[in-house]
Amino acid sequence: MSEVKRRVTVTLDPDLLATAESAVESGEARSISAWVNDAIAEKKHRQERARILIRQDVIDAKARDPEEYERARAWALRITGGDTDEVAE
Repeated sequence: MSEVKRRVTVTLDPDLLATAESAVESGEARSISAWVNDAIAEKKHRQERARILIRQDVIDAKARDPEEYERARAWALRITGGDTDEVAE
């Protein structure tokens, strides 16, 4: 992550803000900003982990049944309009 943080304005649902405030009051978070930063970092980590697991599943599927893999890949390309960014080779 960048060493220099930037100030931004966010709008939070009241229940989420209450949760963040509670985390600060209990000492779980240094500030609401830190709590939001940690939440975004955690979501980013989960998304990266999901991409890794999906890629591994694709590799396994291709090794198990190359013909079925090609049929599934062709189907995925059709429904995504040919967007190959999300379809692993």
